[in-house]
Amino acid sequence: MKKILSFAILTLLFVNCKEDSKINGSLGKDLKEDSIQRVSKLAPSQGKELSDNGLAGNYWLFYKISENSISGTSKMTKDEIVSQFKNVKIEIDEKKVKIGESCIYDYYKSNKTLTEYYESTKTAKLYEDIFIKNKIKFGNEITVYQSLYPEKACEIPWDELIIADNTIIITFDDYLVFFKKQNGNHQSDCYSKTKITNLPITNKIINGNNVWNQLDCNIANLRTKDYLRLPDIKDIKVFIIANFNFDDFTYTLVTIKNDKVITKKDIGFAKDTDEPNAISELTEFEIDKDYVFTLKTKSKTENDFKVTKTERFRINENGLIVVVK
Repeated sequence: MKKILSFAILTLLFVNCKEDSKINGSLGKDLKEDSIQRVSKLAPSQGKELSDNGLAGNYWLFYKISENSISGTSKMTKDEIVSQFKNVKIEIDEKKVKIGESCIYDYYKSNKTLTEYYESTKTAKLYEDIFIKNKIKFGNEITVYQSLYPEKACEIPWDELIIADNTIIITFDDYLVFFKKQNGNHQSDCYSKTKITNLPITNKIINGNNVWNQLDCNIANLRTKDYLRLPDIKDIKVFIIANFNFDDFTYTLVTIKNDKVITKKDIGFAKDTDEPNAISELTEFEIDKDYVFTLKTKSKTENDFKVTKTERFRINENGLIVVVK
């Protein structure tokens, strides 16, 4: 359950999805040439300096990454890649593309088939299969955004954006990274657009890949936006907000009624020791099919953790916690 992510990466390996136009031979050669790793920093220094706070246009937020590495050459873990992109906002108006607070440029837009874009039938088929697996409907063409002035282009992976089915797709460290188009009035859509995870919520779900979604608003003044939304209890909305901070973690239960926070309770966390990357006590939670929360506090004794406290509760119709014996 403990999230340990390495944030000491000084350089990042990027994938160049479009290399030599003379791609040929076997699929392995196609992938090798198509997935050449480049060393570069994520925050681009090229492009225009950012003078405006935002564009009056459409925007996309991080959605997920592909389940598997494209050719098995990834150097980073999936959690590290998610952490890299989960707070990135991409904006596009009639003239400009803006990548977070790091790069903005005037763009040139074109439509291409996958074969035209990847310049290889075999490679195009590979990416088509990944798109289909991720339920992206691209028809016969994708839309490609590039800098109108090459000398002002952003660094990879932002030098080219492709859009299919209202989804921006980039390639990073041999994974596809997907950004979903958002509704302009995102604050009012904060709850209506959130994905609901059905009960029961087990440790396997809690610790799984791609189960933590991203909010586009603030809930209960919690800085993080990683969430699981549980089924509503009548007019009570129930969220679990996760905060993954280096090798620490906190899971906070939040109940909301009429857009007001009723309950805010930490239900999963760890207590550190003086030793690096070591904890003395941790609290884990699960939620059964009857909506009963079970919290187990474990303390470290020698080389093992043993349960020292068990707490059970449910949420009533008013959004308050009720102890279950």
